[in-house]
Amino acid sequence: MARSIDVIVSTPKGYTVKKVSDKMLRQDIEKFEENFPDGVYTLPTDTEKPRLKVRALAEYCMKHGKEPEELSEEEKKQFYEH
Repeated sequence: MARSIDVIVSTPKGYTVKKVSDKMLRQDIEKFEENFPDGVYTLPTDTEKPRLKVRALAEYCMKHGKEPEELSEEEKKQFYEH
């Protein structure tokens, strides 16, 4: 059975709550992520600083059952792009 979640949507008169299925939400996320194949969602403020690969970090954490702050420095290094 498909689950649904409540999403708050802006309207001209304020906000409303819309029911969205997991499948629809996943499709929207996948469509969004197609535009960021390297997993980097922002422009760096300083080109000398490394960028964080957010998607890869999230996938790694889910696979290993860890939160980002629980990763060792060695594990974190693989998610920085210089």
